[in-house]
Amino acid sequence: MKPNNSLTPLYSIPSILRSSPIAVLVVATLYILLAKISFSLTIDTSTVSPIFLASGFAFASTLILGRNALIGIWIGSLYSNTLLNKDIASLDKTFFLNHLPTAFFISIGSVIASIIATILVVRLCKKEYPLNNGKNVLTLLILGPIAYSTITSLIGVTSFFLNDSITAEQFWYTYKTWWLGDAIGIILITPFMLSWFSKDSFNKNNFNSLELTLYGLTTILLCFGVFFQHTDLKYLILPLLFWSVYRFEIQITTLIIIIISLFAIITTAQGIGPFNEEYINDSILFLDLFLSVISICSLFLAGIISERKRADDLIKKNEKDLRKNQILLESTLESPKDISIYSLGLNYEYLSFNSLHRHNMKIMNGVDIELGIKLQDCLINKDELEESMAVLTKVFSGESITTIRNFEANNTFWELRTSPIVNQNNEIIGATVISTNITEKMKAEENLRKSEEKYRNIFENIPDVIFQTDINGIFTDLSPSIEEFCGYTANELIGKPTSFLQPDDEKNDIAIILINENLILNNYEKLIKTKSGAIKHISLSGKMIFDKNGVPHHIDAIARDITQRKENEKEIAIQNQKLQIQNKELEQFAYITSHDLQEPLLTLKCFSELIKADFPKDANENINQYLDFILESSDRMQKLVKGLLDYSRIGSQIEITKVDCNEIVNDAISTLSNSIQKTETQIIIGELPKVEGHSIELIQLFQNLIENAIKFRKNETPLTISITAKQIEDNWQFAVEDNGIGIEKQNKEKIFIIFKRLNNRDEYTGIGIGLAICKKIVALHRGTIWIESTFGQGTIVYFTIPK
Repeated sequence: MKPNNSLTPLYSIPSILRSSPIAVLVVATLYILLAKISFSLTIDTSTVSPIFLASGFAFASTLILGRNALIGIWIGSLYSNTLLNKDIASLDKTFFLNHLPTAFFISIGSVIASIIATILVVRLCKKEYPLNNGKNVLTLLILGPIAYSTITSLIGVTSFFLNDSITAEQFWYTYKTWWLGDAIGIILITPFMLSWFSKDSFNKNNFNSLELTLYGLTTILLCFGVFFQHTDLKYLILPLLFWSVYRFEIQITTLIIIIISLFAIITTAQGIGPFNEEYINDSILFLDLFLSVISICSLFLAGIISERKRADDLIKKNEKDLRKNQILLESTLESPKDISIYSLGLNYEYLSFNSLHRHNMKIMNGVDIELGIKLQDCLINKDELEESMAVLTKVFSGESITTIRNFEANNTFWELRTSPIVNQNNEIIGATVISTNITEKMKAEENLRKSEEKYRNIFENIPDVIFQTDINGIFTDLSPSIEEFCGYTANELIGKPTSFLQPDDEKNDIAIILINENLILNNYEKLIKTKSGAIKHISLSGKMIFDKNGVPHHIDAIARDITQRKENEKEIAIQNQKLQIQNKELEQFAYITSHDLQEPLLTLKCFSELIKADFPKDANENINQYLDFILESSDRMQKLVKGLLDYSRIGSQIEITKVDCNEIVNDAISTLSNSIQKTETQIIIGELPKVEGHSIELIQLFQNLIENAIKFRKNETPLTISITAKQIEDNWQFAVEDNGIGIEKQNKEKIFIIFKRLNNRDEYTGIGIGLAICKKIVALHRGTIWIESTFGQGTIVYFTIPK
């Protein structure tokens, strides 16, 4: 079962049950315990239990714990149907062959029933708490038991029948008993567990403790009075349940249902009480029906009341929020920031005002205004009074006037909107003045004016050309620099299309088309023809500008003369081409020279070996020594020539491919397998990336680095080589680390010089070209290579390859 088919987030699960093994153990143990209690109610051993409490526990466990409960249910069911109430010593092979398959199918049925019933309830309850409202309660206590009991009883009774544990005549009675037993188990146990494991089960204490105590005592006494005698007083239970539903939380109601059920089950099993029939199983089945009805009715009513309480709480909360909003609204209207509001009558007397207007009048005129005081008695500035009276006279005649005033007392600007006040008879009875502080707005407009002036200065003096066109590319404005740019004045070009400056006869300007398509254009290079007929290279950047309705309005653009840059680039390209030709010739020279030198060296070496072979060893010791010198020098010269040849060939592989560096390193190791095995070298390879590069050169790169580490190892210490890579910004940084002899600090840069040796030739072989080849290969891949080393402790060769 998937976790999303569980209501686990709705419940408070003890931390110990969040461990899957512990959850399985607890569920299995409690399932077996409840199964044992349920089986004790079965009078006839050939039938099933008419009240199976473990089914309700299984269903509730799945709803609360999700998939963690399923294994425990399977184990508990399997054990309960095989070993429970059995003497372990008397069990034999025949018993297991007969009963184990049946128990297995019954336990599988319990798991399947738990899954399907849980999915059904979760989906129909829309992942809400199943006891949240009346609809969810009915879904849990009617559809849940129907789905669960139908599956378990069908699988279980069919298994009994196929195992010959029951006859065909017993099939229906057994099926009915099993079905009702599982259903009543769910109706009694499942709501109890869900209510006491819900997250808010212990957060609500709205009931009176004294009333709860009295209720508990009444429940015990009434149960003794109803169930411990043969008179039919069972319906006295209903008022008791309704008392719980109306006064207490739903978990108290489920607890009372469990207590009532225990009294009823115990007394009925003893053959006393209102449910006593001729056969004990019939008595318990009659009891099942009664308990089912009162439980469903009580919990349904509790769900409705709970939903109503939540609705009432929501209404109270909304009313509280509404009151807060009303207070907030009144406060906003009373004293809005930077808005002064006041009203005057036809005699210029104050009808109303807010605190900001009173404050302003105190600062600007030194008057504490009151309702009824006239405006003439408040304004000390005669010019301001005359202006205000003139405005009010027009407003009293029906006009609405907006004015802007600068109050020098605090150097603020205010926008005054004066409107007439009209009564129900459409008669003007006064005027309302709403004054808004627009000081910041005026400062912003001043700053905008200065900014526009600054822009105009730039527009008129910048050497680049700033221009504006409509969306079709018709010039509407150009900076004065256009005349120096192409010989035309701004007036000569305004009204003409940008294609007017094109050197060809094309009617459409591609740049304008691209701006209309992409809304923006950056550094677009094109040619224009000046008034004198000269051709210029320009770089154009432009952007589509929209109006307030989001409709394209015009294009703003800037053009820069890049003719000189283009000429410089052309010259650089010619020089680069010459340099490439010279480099190619130099590489060919190095290749041909090193290749042709091989033949005379081989001849010299061959004839020297023939002379030494024919010359008597005891004839002249000096001559033999001279021949050894010739052979050794020839061999070294041959290696130098081969190294020069290899160096010149780097980069001859033109094709760049996607290569896996893990495979590259393995190929390099395979080539050096004899040396690695002979020196017992350990190579540790990390996770290496895939890069774009030349596969042959990269194999040679890793081969040279590994071979170098093997060559310069310590004789007394086993050699370990580590090859790793990590991403740093836009590069892969590789590291080849060894624990060899290391490199002295003053020699770190010398090692990359071709044919530069740092060690004694007799002790360490080689010609000093390996790291020079590595540097050229890394440079071929647009990377860098460097070394970090501590003399006597080891070396790390770093190199980068761009991603």
